[in-house]
Amino acid sequence: MKQIISKITLAFMAVVLVSSCSKDFLETKPTSAVAEGDIFASTESAIMAINGMHRRMHECSNSGATLSDWYSQGGYPTFCLHLAALSDDFIFTYTNAMFQQTQQYVHHRDLTHKYMDCNVYWKLFYSVIANANHILSYIDDIPGSDDARYYVKGQALAYRAFCHFQLVQAYAKRYDAAGNNTQPGVILRIEDSNENLPRSSVEEVYAQILKDIDAGIECLGKTNYVKFNKSHIDQWVAKGIKARVLLTMGRWADAATVAQDIIDHSGAKLEKSTYTDGMNENRFGEMTNNEWLWGCSSSRTDQSQFGGKLRSWHDFISNNAASYNANSPRAINCLLYWSIPDSDVRKAMWLQDPYTNTCYINAAGKKAPFMSQKWLVDDPVTKYEERDVPYMRIPEIMMIAAEGYAKSNNPAKAQQLVYELGSFRDANYQKPTETGDALCEKIMWQRRVELWAEAGLRWFDLKRLNLPCDRGPAPRAGYNQGPWTNSAKSAPTNLDPQASNYDMYGASLGEEARVIPAGDVRWQWLIPSQELSANPLCTQND
Repeated sequence: MKQIISKITLAFMAVVLVSSCSKDFLETKPTSAVAEGDIFASTESAIMAINGMHRRMHECSNSGATLSDWYSQGGYPTFCLHLAALSDDFIFTYTNAMFQQTQQYVHHRDLTHKYMDCNVYWKLFYSVIANANHILSYIDDIPGSDDARYYVKGQALAYRAFCHFQLVQAYAKRYDAAGNNTQPGVILRIEDSNENLPRSSVEEVYAQILKDIDAGIECLGKTNYVKFNKSHIDQWVAKGIKARVLLTMGRWADAATVAQDIIDHSGAKLEKSTYTDGMNENRFGEMTNNEWLWGCSSSRTDQSQFGGKLRSWHDFISNNAASYNANSPRAINCLLYWSIPDSDVRKAMWLQDPYTNTCYINAAGKKAPFMSQKWLVDDPVTKYEERDVPYMRIPEIMMIAAEGYAKSNNPAKAQQLVYELGSFRDANYQKPTETGDALCEKIMWQRRVELWAEAGLRWFDLKRLNLPCDRGPAPRAGYNQGPWTNSAKSAPTNLDPQASNYDMYGASLGEEARVIPAGDVRWQWLIPSQELSANPLCTQND
């Protein structure tokens, strides 16, 4: 069965959605139809299908019966928010419905949860994979220019690799660089078919990911098409995806080589404006920022479709946006915050004491110590959804190269890259002289501060390195560290300098999720019940 469903928009022309598992599970109703023959009449018209894939990445789901069932289902950006909430550096503050149970490691382990996070993101990534497979089944045989053919084919291959990569990281056990990765991975779908298939091994999934991304890079390297905006994938984004994959596999030297190529030849550069534009709508930059390699364009106003509010990245991450953030500000782990020198411009992204310092919040919003001021919006009432979302920036690529060099016996190059990023953000930063694990700690610190809450990277880092999610110790006897209350009007006093702000507020997160041990079963998302019902060959995680 091949089901073609498309949507027409002024900016993106068409969306092609194809069922990849059961028909009932992945079927999406169209708002209007575009004939399959028109889309695949030529390689040039097939670009419409690629545009549809970009849109699908950040579309809101409509899987629930009511608008309230769709909260937090804003496509790939909200998947990244779930991953951020699962990490140690992202702290949930006051009690609220959105993302509190994610931080407690409940959402992704509960197949009956109202917001169906496991189902939503499994469906999202496999629908994009299905689109890619359908495009790839046509693209070699239709008339048109080779330029367009390479442009379309390269992006379809890159998307298929990227989505399998997201799935295997979330829904399977980690890749072990020492070998023997025979553990169940995810279902590899590389044919334009709905055939029931079992889960391939983690090793098999990663092998296919590398095969696809290499083929995508080859195609994108041949085309003379320039991508329309940074929502699209070019060879540098595809290489960035490959660098992430190689890092996850522990292929350190290879990861460094690919990342260095991006640094040297992509044209992306560090920019002062990323953290110094002031408290306005450009806070933390936009897609025009030269650091950004890949992201969601603000022209995609459908980030917040199906009712507008509570669908978009900025609605859930900007503490001056809508009600859920206003009621429960997002905060940084205070132990990480205290490690940032005052001379580092990135420290202004969070406020230790928002009660006595200028704090940008929703008019009805609460304040919380160490709350984020990253991703502010200038008009949270009418424009909160129209902002760019970063998927990949050059600082990440620099730290991939640095980690790769550090772990492949090339510390000098690693030290230089850490210095280039560190000194760009902090005029007092000194070039590291450490090697080995100590140097890797310097690299990881830069990743944590620079990439806070971006693209789920911290949770993926913890999982790939087989580290616990340790949100820091509870306060010692005699210190006042919580629970803080929703009615707080001033910063708490007598804080334990050795304790974190996890469970400090009124969210009642509990001690069970303070530390998630490495290798714990909770590092695996559950396979959706819809997949298991429709596909008897698929098995559940523990």
